[in-house]
Amino acid sequence: MSDEVRAARGLRGKERRQRRRRAAVSVAAAGLSLGALVSAGAPASAASRPVTISFWNEMTGPYGVALAAEIKQFERANPGVTVDSVTIPNDAALEPKLLAAIVGHQEPTLSQMNPPWGTGFIHTGSLVNLTPYMAKARGMSSNFYASLLEGGRWPDGRQYLLPFNVTTAIMFYNQTAFSKAGITAPPKTWQQFSADAAKMSGGSRSAFAITLVHSYPWLAFFYQAGGNFILRNGKPNPAAFAPNGPADKALSLWATMVKHHQAVLTQGYASQTDFADGTSSILVGTSAFYPYLAQAVGNKFTIGVAPLPNNVQEATSIFGGYLGMFSQATDAERSAAFKFIEYLTSVQGTTYWANHSEGYLPVRPSVVKSDAPFLATHPAQRVALEALSTGKNPPKVAWWDQFSHQVLLNAVTAVLIGKETPAAALRSAYHQAVQLADRDGTYQ
Repeated sequence: MSDEVRAARGLRGKERRQRRRRAAVSVAAAGLSLGALVSAGAPASAASRPVTISFWNEMTGPYGVALAAEIKQFERANPGVTVDSVTIPNDAALEPKLLAAIVGHQEPTLSQMNPPWGTGFIHTGSLVNLTPYMAKARGMSSNFYASLLEGGRWPDGRQYLLPFNVTTAIMFYNQTAFSKAGITAPPKTWQQFSADAAKMSGGSRSAFAITLVHSYPWLAFFYQAGGNFILRNGKPNPAAFAPNGPADKALSLWATMVKHHQAVLTQGYASQTDFADGTSSILVGTSAFYPYLAQAVGNKFTIGVAPLPNNVQEATSIFGGYLGMFSQATDAERSAAFKFIEYLTSVQGTTYWANHSEGYLPVRPSVVKSDAPFLATHPAQRVALEALSTGKNPPKVAWWDQFSHQVLLNAVTAVLIGKETPAAALRSAYHQAVQLADRDGTYQ
């Protein structure tokens, strides 16, 4: 996702708050009909007078273009509603901005967010439980992919978040390089993965280009080894970090491949460049990688897309953002915001998003049949959708983001560059996880 920063948001925020103070709190049920686009659905009635809702999101570049089109479609269907879209460039900027807004009682009506953030927002009473809204929206709960709906549901059964820009970890491979090496199909197991990489490595070439901008590529292998970092009470699971445990096995696989020059740790997204220029032949990423890779590769070779190789179980990691609504909003704003959530996650809204956001997935399985022609020509999204049934969501504990973005990435990196052994890196990571959980809290 682009790091480009939008300017002048402070002034817009002031104007937005002024509009919100002027918005009527009295509501009437007929004011916000979505007609044929989406079903009626919020417990509160829609506003009888114009209402503006603020939506914070990370959608820059082509994602921002697609979102802007979605907003226009929604506003045309709801002439009394204006969506004020505020773009914050990435997770690292959006989460602290939301925290500051909560402290200052200036939070947006709704925002894109990662599920782990939700626990802290729930503890402060800042996040709205969407369950009652969904109960009055016809069939809404039953029409999502189960794994995606679970990603926004907390252990008490309340649905605080709904999926928006999500995808799964998958494997891209150079079909031409595979054929030259005598490999007829993508690897299905770790053993085949390592063996295939060995056949295509040598000299300055390392077949597997590793991306560690985020932890999700490595986490997928951790889940395949049967791993779970979180106990039922939301605290760190010591078994996950133990010698010869799932994290040790996943780390050892990658470290051994690096040691034998079958894999190489790249900086940032250089792995995509390595893959596109043929320096490497295997890349673990998400369906959002595909548009860039297709453009960069051109006619140099055929890009293959496949599920990740597996170990003790089939598994991948789910990656992306959800939609949440804040309690500071008026009844009229909440009603309008839920209508907007309904539209973005409706069959029409999620189909448009999948087709125009350059890589993200539809959140409803009914789209697969109606959107079959598109998926037939977009293998990355098709494979990522097929992997959803084995997808693992980020744990919904407040300490997870810092652990996964800093502690875990540092541990994996230290092992891959030979600075620490897997056992030593995981021992340190476990102690840091315990400290973070004690500081930030868990489900309870």
